[in-house]
Amino acid sequence: MAKILIIDDSAFQRKILSGTLTGLGYEVITADNGQQGIERALVENPDVLITDLLMPEYDGFWVLEQCRARKINIPVIIVTSDIQLTTREKCHKMGAMAFLNKPVKQEEIKAAIDTVLASGVR
Repeated sequence: MAKILIIDDSAFQRKILSGTLTGLGYEVITADNGQQGIERALVENPDVLITDLLMPEYDGFWVLEQCRARKINIPVIIVTSDIQLTTREKCHKMGAMAFLNKPVKQEEIKAAIDTVLASGVR
């Protein structure tokens, strides 16, 4: 099964999403900020990276920038409480493959992961 990296500054959100994905059979690794997430991505080489957008210091935008700058070819799914259309468009322009609003439903995250994995982007 696919390996998923979750980046979120909220321990509660990491626990909820991690539990959901583990229950669906995915291998899950976590990071509590963007910098730690990029470091884990380079070492662990996950199949999908799921990141919160709004985090202190190294946010989801920074994660997207680093993926591009370091040529980290891991599909990114944004999970955020920011519902603005301009934010969604900016994320897609920066390379995000999916954008989901919190709270994320199990069927939504599974569908997003399945779509990203089926795309073959790496």
